[in-house]
Amino acid sequence: MKLTAALACLCAAALGAAGGASARDVRAAGPVRALATTGVEVAYAAEVRPRCFELRVWDTSDRGVRRYGSHCFLSTSTGSGVAAVAVSNRRALWLTYTGGNIREWSLWTRTRTSRATRIRFTTADVDGPAPIVVGSAWEGSLPYAAGRTVVVLHPNGSRRFAVDAPDRVVSLSAHTRGFAAVLADGRVLTLTREGRPVREHAFAPGEVQAAVLAGPGLIAFTRSGVEVRNGASVRRIPLPVGSRFRGFSEGVLAYAVGTDLRLLRLRDGRSVAFRTLAGTYAQLGRRGVGHASGRRVTFEAWAVVAAAAAAANR
Repeated sequence: MKLTAALACLCAAALGAAGGASARDVRAAGPVRALATTGVEVAYAAEVRPRCFELRVWDTSDRGVRRYGSHCFLSTSTGSGVAAVAVSNRRALWLTYTGGNIREWSLWTRTRTSRATRIRFTTADVDGPAPIVVGSAWEGSLPYAAGRTVVVLHPNGSRRFAVDAPDRVVSLSAHTRGFAAVLADGRVLTLTREGRPVREHAFAPGEVQAAVLAGPGLIAFTRSGVEVRNGASVRRIPLPVGSRFRGFSEGVLAYAVGTDLRLLRLRDGRSVAFRTLAGTYAQLGRRGVGHASGRRVTFEAWAVVAAAAAAANR
């Protein structure tokens, strides 16, 4: 009993630190429309005025916030904006769109010391899927996909590899064991860190929202919950309908339900409410979680996340 009480006190103390050194905030110039976290970096896009957006990278290790790009669009019938962002080792990727019935999609990249460069451009019907997918980055790897082609960049901008998948990529991630690409036909393709195909996992089309290849195996976030595949072993953890994946690290999975950000302890399937946000912009990385609520962007260190996950009970 004494040990349990002590652990509970430690968890409470760490959670209380969320308002102190373990949590930091910056104020964006407008409402946040996209966000990504890798290591101690948080990239976010803010709508600074109607149809004008800024992409900024916040290095939470006291290196400050720097503007990486700005985009202003003409008024269009179906809207414009920043669809997705990613960051790794001071290099950012972001995807913009604009147009009417035919949308123009542009993929941009930049470091702190370089200029913003457009590295992909394509058009697509407004009712169709995005033709370019910005992947979830990991430290040292920035993945994206254009149609069936998976490309992974080093932080210096050079290509780590490019490989064609069997079908169009709808979701992509980098993680500790390699890369996972969710395909339009439902399959999940896993790749080594060098880009060699490992295995194709069969799922129904549209079943998998996101997937990562990490220590426990393939972790697939499906319409009904979480499925962990490791060899012949398959384990399923149900989650509320409408849950959305927000990252995985060190045995903890983050997901959003409505405006609630929750943490799931993978080893026993227990979950806990972590934060309530005015929106669903959040991502868990190896060093902590970044999230946005309106114009407020927050980074909470891994100690806070781990303490909250340790207290999970349902």
